Formats: sequence, structure tokens, C-alpha cells
Amino acid sequence: MKGKCGELPMDAVAQAYKQAGYHAVAISNHNMYLPKDETIEGIELLDAIEYSEHPHLIQVGVTEFQQNGHQQAISDANDAGGFAILCHPNWINKEYWNWEHLEEVTGFAGIEILNPVIYRLSGSGLALDTWDHLLSRGRLVYGFGNDDFHQWRDMERAYNVIFAKSAALQDIAEAVRHGRFYVSSGVLLKWLRYDGETLCIEAGFAGKSSYIREFEYRFIGYGGKVLEAQRTHIASYRPDHKEPYLRVEVISENGARLYLQPMVLPEFFGKTETGISLSQDLS
Repeated sequence: MKGKCGELPMDAVAQAYKQAGYHAVAISNHNMYLPKDETIEGIELLDAIEYSEHPHLIQVGVTEFQQNGHQQAISDANDAGGFAILCHPNWINKEYWNWEHLEEVTGFAGIEILNPVIYRLSGSGLALDTWDHLLSRGRLVYGFGNDDFHQWRDMERAYNVIFAKSAALQDIAEAVRHGRFYVSSGVLLKWLRYDGETLCIEAGFAGKSSYIREFEYRFIGYGGKVLEAQRTHIASYRPDHKEPYLRVEVISENGARLYLQPMVLPEFFGKTETGISLSQDLS
């Protein structure tokens, strides 16, 4: 990836992610487009640019850098059939993405709630505070986990498990717009069931079987409040239908995590066609 950010060859990076079991990867660079290698088979390379006029954001689906401000960068990604993600909201200092500035931008799919590379730079790689701030203000945005890959040691530390028809951009973008994905750093969702009254969930380790079956399940509501925490094999929770939203975190004994997208009350967010309603039966 010759340029401002990474110096590793794109084909080597793509092949490494392919061998790790990824179906799609977006390889971006700062304020420049890296043409994808069409000869690489078995993994979809998504066009992307990291718009790097502070604060940063990722434009997925964009092939030309235009320095026209954050709102236009978001619109350009949407117009290209892709989506935009606000990067590392707590890089360098808390509120690198200033909360007042967030009131001025719209149309982005979500924010990076987990970016592990920040921990070897400065600041925090977690941005659950910003996520809960936006959700509590009635803004339905989704959480993303990205490697922010620069060096080999950055690989496969945070990723998105997307329930899409295929690895093509249009199918991934459609799934993202409807919140059909979750974030993982090594814990996978085995199954989830919601019958309109009780939410049941089981998680497990990625890639291998394990005799370890208990995880800590946290049910998070308005303002980031922990409504309930359970250390168990299969967790169950009955949401209060007056709570504007509910999201779930799962934490393993080795610190690996899983973050589900929020389930929401339609009347609080104004629309539900892009989200999962708390009254929706997911059985």
C-alpha cells in the first residue's frame, strides 16, 4: 500500500485476510484511492478512502478523493452506493469527534466503536460513550469494528460479521443500512432469539470449540446504563418497552468481545426501516 499510511503490498494484505477467512475487506489510505487488484480471487476488495481532514472518516465505495468537507464526503459515499463510517472517535483525546460537531453531520452509517490500533498510538480505541450519546439523542447509528491496519501486528483484531447476500459492495451496503451485522474481537454469536418479550442469546469463541461456555453478557440502555449483567452460558433478558434502545455486549475471560447493534423503540427514533424494533419478533 504505497502512500501516506501503509507500505505493505496490497496483494499480500489481501491474501493474508483471505487466508484468515475474510470474505471482504476494504483497503483504504489517507486522502487517496488505492486501485484494487482485480487478479486476487476468493476475497472481495471494496473500494475505500480514509477522508483525513480532521476528524477522519472512511468512505466505503468511493474511488476519487474530493476535499469538500465531512458532510459532502458522507454524501459522496452514499451516492456511490456505499456508506461512511466515522473513525476512532476517541483517538488522541476524548471526543476527537467532538459531540457538538456530530450534531452538524448526518447520513453516516455509524462510528468505529472498536479500533485496536489506537491503543499503540494514543487515546482510546473504544467509543461506546459516543455511541450511547448518539443513540440517546435519538440518532440510529451503528457500531463498527475495524483493524485500522498499518502493520502486520494490527491484523484481525476487530472485524464486522455481516449478514449479507454476498460479499459484493451493494449487498454489504444493504445489510449495513439495515443493521444486519455485529462487531467482534474474537467472540461470535451462536444464535439469538427474540419473541417480542424475551431476548435469548448464546455466544462462543471464534474458530474453535472450547469447554469455556460462560461469558459476561451486558444489556445496555439509554445513556449507556448497564441494565443487567449476567455471567452465564445462555443469557436471557426481558426488555422494558419504555427503554428507548437496548444493545448487548458479550465479554469473554480473555477480554475478547462482541457488540450487537441496538434494538430500538420506533417512536423514539422516528423511523425503523433501517433498524430492529423492540417489538419485532426475531424468533
